[in-house]
Amino acid sequence: MPLCAYDDEGAISGSTTLSNIFIMEYLPSAPADYVKVYLYGLLLCRYPKLCQTPEEMAQILHLDIAVVEKAFRYWQKEGAVLKTGDNPPAYAFLTLAASQKNEDETADVVYSNRDYVRTLQLLLPSLVMENHEIRIANDWQDVFGLDAETVYFMVETYSERKGGKLPSAKTTFKALSEMARDWAEHGVKDVSGAREYVAKSGAYYNVAREVIRRFNQRREPTKDEIELTKTWMSDLGFTGEEILSACSETTKGERPSFGYLNGILTNLKAHPDDGSRENVKKLNSHLGITLTPTPGQIEAYKSFEQMGFRFDAIEQAAMQCGQKNRRTYDDIEKTLATWKEIGAMTVEEIEKERSEQKRYYDLVHEIFTEAGVEKKISASDIKFARTWTALVEPETVVIAARQARGSENPIKYINKLVQIWSAEGITTPEKAQQAVQARAGVNPHKILSEREVTDEEFENGFYADIMNRKRAGE
Repeated sequence: MPLCAYDDEGAISGSTTLSNIFIMEYLPSAPADYVKVYLYGLLLCRYPKLCQTPEEMAQILHLDIAVVEKAFRYWQKEGAVLKTGDNPPAYAFLTLAASQKNEDETADVVYSNRDYVRTLQLLLPSLVMENHEIRIANDWQDVFGLDAETVYFMVETYSERKGGKLPSAKTTFKALSEMARDWAEHGVKDVSGAREYVAKSGAYYNVAREVIRRFNQRREPTKDEIELTKTWMSDLGFTGEEILSACSETTKGERPSFGYLNGILTNLKAHPDDGSRENVKKLNSHLGITLTPTPGQIEAYKSFEQMGFRFDAIEQAAMQCGQKNRRTYDDIEKTLATWKEIGAMTVEEIEKERSEQKRYYDLVHEIFTEAGVEKKISASDIKFARTWTALVEPETVVIAARQARGSENPIKYINKLVQIWSAEGITTPEKAQQAVQARAGVNPHKILSEREVTDEEFENGFYADIMNRKRAGE
């Protein structure tokens, strides 16, 4: 035991010296977790009893033990620490000003091109470049003939394609080597040539990758898939948006594939547009979906025409669906089928029906208010209102609604009262008011209970056979 030592209990109130060389030269390119390991290692140099093993350090820093071990190997290669023992592991933290070049490592490939390696490590912050990866990176220059700046551009391009989230070091460096080989085969030697090649091939790659995403797959496109995408865009003249829109047709197959998609696009090219595509584009715009028509959408549009609707009426249906956040061609079909059922086939007839719907909607809202009904107005409510106003005047129905307030089922109450009034010839609001006043003081629920309407009568809007009941002496 040393004669004097720091009190470990006082570590939290003490301080740890960090060299500016570390901050300026080592920190920018070091992975964040490795910096944590280095800083805690500095603390242990002053308070060694705080932690005795890498496992303890991993637990304290909330890191995997593998990360801690890789961190120490990283700082060894950087010349910041020196391993002094194996069992248990022990490390000496070196003075950075004197450790810019580790004499024991000078022959290692790590130091053969230090600036090049440091820059690559900075471009790949989530990975650790060890000897194997560094040798691969050197091949990009030595074997494929790419200069350093071109390699940096290649790494940046790959990282952008991955959205900054890189896979493992093995997967990343394998993919980068394939890119380096591909670039070399296409004569890329410098950044200018690389930019030109990426601009030319990048669009094909991006579309091919997005097609794969539409297939619910998570992988990189193959060379053959990129070449096929190039054929679609360069030879067949499809835009990327049109290709992606056609992907929706592949859902009809059990296993969507580039081959299946190729058949769809080839078929589209072989059948010139008869004007339907432009109309479908307008429908898609109203629905708020992609503007590029798919074969299925064109087929659906033609079926609407076969129902007897002209484009302007079909467009009205699409606009109505879009406003209600219904964005499929099935929704358009349902709307058109409803209109056809009531005989509204032209824009004029549709507008008239809309106006009627609005009038009855407002009437139902007033009826619900008078009856004390609090619920969303439905199509069946509109249907009841149409039935009631076919028997009595609208204001008469409103008076019936006032009488229904407080009943167990106001809608059923109104339906029964309207039928009774209609059978008795009470159709105007004036006669309805007289009937109400004549029965003042009499429980209206008792009056209605004299003639029960079955659920079947209620649902189908049958009339109450009041006259027969009276003739029978009931």
